[in-house]
Amino acid sequence: MVAGGCAAAQRPDVERVAVEFAAGVPEERCGLLAPAVVAALDAQDGCESGVAQVPAASADVLGTEVWGDDAQVRLPGDTLFLTRTTTGWKVTAAGCRPAGDGPYVCAVEAG
Repeated sequence: MVAGGCAAAQRPDVERVAVEFAAGVPEERCGLLAPAVVAALDAQDGCESGVAQVPAASADVLGTEVWGDDAQVRLPGDTLFLTRTTTGWKVTAAGCRPAGDGPYVCAVEAG
């Protein structure tokens, strides 16, 4: 019961970050990414170029699940994964779509 209460307490912060990412411009989106994701994008074409590949999504939250330091937020047209860091919640994957029985396929992620 306590774990569920903690997850519920984290939900507003998780959703705020997900919605800001979904509606943000590339420069703002990079600041919402986990450091490992920024590093992976910088190693390719750069963070701003990478996040530009994720179309803006509606800010209507369809569902949120929080498991300790990890979370998933479903928006119309996108699913985002987040992790709690020492500086707050950060996006670890975006532009994600279910892939049948396999893991989600994401446009932006660390690896």
